[in-house]
Amino acid sequence: MTKPSNRAHAPTTASRASGWVGYACILAGIAVVALVLYAAGDGFEGWVIVGAIAAAVLIVVGVVMSALNLRRRRLRGSGGTPTHEPGLID
Repeated sequence: MTKPSNRAHAPTTASRASGWVGYACILAGIAVVALVLYAAGDGFEGWVIVGAIAAAVLIVVGVVMSALNLRRRRLRGSGGTPTHEPGLID
């Protein structure tokens, strides 16, 4: 028999994946920064502008997605308080 959960609902695959997508966006943004630096060194000014905008958007979207996912998990998903995840510190 399974133990009853004190959570309102179990996390879905989409909610679990949203955090990983945020981390992937941050990682892609860092890779684009490296490509922008390479393009700047070779003198491709147009690609530097395009790449810098893309890197900024990727990093901002990734940070926002990761922060929202963490907030959602802490406040609603786990049944804990904003500073305590059940099972981590008991």
